[in-house]
Amino acid sequence: MSEVSALIVAAGRGIRMGSRGEMTPKGLLEIDGTALVARSVALLKKSGVKRVRIVTGHLAEQYEAAFGDMEGVDLVHNPAFATTGSGLSMMTGLAEMAGPVLLLESDLVYEAAALGSLHQGESCILVSGESNAGDEVYIWTREGADGGPVFDMMSKNIAAVEAQHFGELVGISRFTAEDTERLKAAAETVLEQDPKADYEETVIHMARTQDIACRKIEDLAWSEIDSEIMYAHALKEVWPKIVARDGAR
Repeated sequence: MSEVSALIVAAGRGIRMGSRGEMTPKGLLEIDGTALVARSVALLKKSGVKRVRIVTGHLAEQYEAAFGDMEGVDLVHNPAFATTGSGLSMMTGLAEMAGPVLLLESDLVYEAAALGSLHQGESCILVSGESNAGDEVYIWTREGADGGPVFDMMSKNIAAVEAQHFGELVGISRFTAEDTERLKAAAETVLEQDPKADYEETVIHMARTQDIACRKIEDLAWSEIDSEIMYAHALKEVWPKIVARDGAR
């Protein structure tokens, strides 16, 4: 069985972080003295992932300084990061990657249980209950071939689908070796139509013809950090829960 690798998409410009984002990539923002991506790498390695690839763009030299010499971590750069979306960054990172892949956004803080729920088995998207963090991406599901919930649609607009949403996108997914190749093919198709597309649009396209399970942890302690308000929420509301559950200090 192929070992799972991880791909962290970290090329974004962090515009909504304002002046802080101009100086520091979102993935290198710190909580309790540890950068978000550094904590992700540590959790991935602890869970058994031996190879982590980070896609850089904005302020790439800071990632080089932090991870350039780290064993088991390699960096690839998306030189077009300023004019493209996360879809091209994902595709840049997936190049020459084979086997099962864990796909993560860079601007996340989360408890260790998030990875434990995805480390084995089928392709799946991690979903949480209501986070109340702001800027949520809602997930809707349909019934899969095995009767379980599979991904159908996602949107920041809670009214985009008339049906009740299943939960919220966390930004951590797992793809089997076969589905990693399907993801690459879907990305090629989507990027041909829109070079600025984000990776979520690739997942939506892939799901039209492929079941992708949704694995939900209702009370997951996690937060995306995409603005100063979300950063403050993560520090005040989410991090104490993670410390209590993981002993993360």
